[in-house]
Amino acid sequence: MRLAELERTFQAHVLGDGEPAPALLDAVRAPARERLGIYAEAYRLRLIEALATQYPGLAARLGRAGFAALAQAFVRATPSRHRSIRDYGAGLADFIACAAPDAEVQLQAELARFEWALAAAFDAAPGQPATIASLATVAASEWPALRFRAVPALRRLATTTNAVAAWRAARATEAEEPAAAAPRAERGARIEWLVLRPALDTQFRSLPADEARALDRLLDGASFGELCGTLAAELGDEGAAALAAAGWLKGWIGEGALERV
Repeated sequence: MRLAELERTFQAHVLGDGEPAPALLDAVRAPARERLGIYAEAYRLRLIEALATQYPGLAARLGRAGFAALAQAFVRATPSRHRSIRDYGAGLADFIACAAPDAEVQLQAELARFEWALAAAFDAAPGQPATIASLATVAASEWPALRFRAVPALRRLATTTNAVAAWRAARATEAEEPAAAAPRAERGARIEWLVLRPALDTQFRSLPADEARALDRLLDGASFGELCGTLAAELGDEGAAALAAAGWLKGWIGEGALERV
């Protein structure tokens, strides 16, 4: 067996599941089956370890055994397609959500989605956030045409369970068993969240529904003037719309959430 073919066959065995190909057994010194099994198992264990690092709150809520079972099922169903192990695990929330339509499963899925947003924000490039000082130089006639985009670290998500409260409780508990102090899984109103990393620490806060809609419009490409026009149609008051838009924009700029286009 040529080296390139041996490498491909070995990779297929490590990434897959089951017995190694006969040609691979012949190419490896005895005891080949045991030696190949060590590599295949070590590969999966490394992926599981990486998932536990990415999702510490979920791991704490489930306990070591529960999270290991979930991670093993995910690894077997979702082969890695990434060069960096950091990028593996983005689909865990969707994987969990497909398990069963009950409140606990939904909470676990939203908890995973929240933790992935935190990790992604932490690893993102710093970007070039707009500042209040830079906008102070913009002429009044130019304000309606101003457009903004999200800084690389900005993440938006919504929850319908108390997943964030569960995350706080789980992170405060280092236990082998599922966290006893974790709140019960309950479904309720939709809560919008903004995740940012303005400096070295990742931060998050909930957003009122009207502020969340306004921010999403701006991030979808609406100009400041178009945002004010939409708000005026909703509120029936152009003055109130302009004040609301200006107040929110000042807050987002102060948080370091936006870059000027």
